[in-house]
Amino acid sequence: MIRYDRQQKIIEYLEKKQSATVRELSEALFSSEASIRRDIETLEAQGFVKKIYGGVILSKYQNGVVPVNLRDSDHSGVKDELARRAADMIHDGDTVIMDASSTVRRIIKHIGHLHDVKIITNNLRIFSECQNTNIKLYCTGGTYSADNHAFIGPAAENYLKGISADLLFFSSQGITEDGIISDASEDESSLRRVMIAHSKRQYFLCDSSKIGVQKMFVLCNKEHITEVICDRNLPWANEII
Repeated sequence: MIRYDRQQKIIEYLEKKQSATVRELSEALFSSEASIRRDIETLEAQGFVKKIYGGVILSKYQNGVVPVNLRDSDHSGVKDELARRAADMIHDGDTVIMDASSTVRRIIKHIGHLHDVKIITNNLRIFSECQNTNIKLYCTGGTYSADNHAFIGPAAENYLKGISADLLFFSSQGITEDGIISDASEDESSLRRVMIAHSKRQYFLCDSSKIGVQKMFVLCNKEHITEVICDRNLPWANEII
């Protein structure tokens, strides 16, 4: 396949799927990953696509919700460290709400030693990845979003309104320099607001690439939560928290 035709095929694929990883495009178009990366560079320079996380999206979707398969591969090492630090805050007997973010899901692999922990989540992948039989899992239910492996909507919110949790761990797409937390998804933002209201302590997990980012839907301000767990100094803090 000549280069121009391959680039057209990339755009057509993204029109159908909205997003893709380099490997996914390589397999779909029977081309090397190196060739796909060069094509993406060209298409981005022309304004057709935008590189984001572990893959690429059409430029017209860059302010939208990024599927979890792309988010999961971005800043992977940093996300693991944030999840490990968050896991240290969970103790035997705690009731914990976890949202559907890729960073929060990683907490699961760091709490295998705990007992009688109850986790309420809208993240379907947590149910397949949790190997600790001493942890009791509860699903919020709701409308299933295949892109994010998550449950959202009024039914999920109503379930959470009947919950009182010790801790909440959540993330989103951005936090401004003055601490306003926001996301591109209206449904997930609405659900997270309910999570915040029905937890005693709230921890926002944030890799430094999200600092200074503002999305359409505001979740809360830093004053409304217990702590921001980040990999670098925050504008309002004297030290890493």
